[in-house]
Amino acid sequence: MHLLILAAGFGIATATAALWLQRRRAIPQRGFAVLISITVTLILFSVVAWTATRIADIAPLALTWGLVGTLALLFALRLYRELLSLSPPPTNPR
Repeated sequence: MHLLILAAGFGIATATAALWLQRRRAIPQRGFAVLISITVTLILFSVVAWTATRIADIAPLALTWGLVGTLALLFALRLYRELLSLSPPPTNPR
């Protein structure tokens, strides 16, 4: 349970860093997309993992954590691609 709280706390810290860096314009759009996808994935992972530990009586624990981890990785990749598609393409000044 403590690891789930730590994951959620790390997600909140990542969100704070992403917003602070974006406000100062010290991070490119791709870096912002990475930080936001990490943030959302960590917070979603902690909620889903907490739920999975509550239903662990039904399924084996290793199977439950494997499913939660796989879903978190797939979600992170999908979110990262979506955030990149929203950013404008880089321009080449001449």
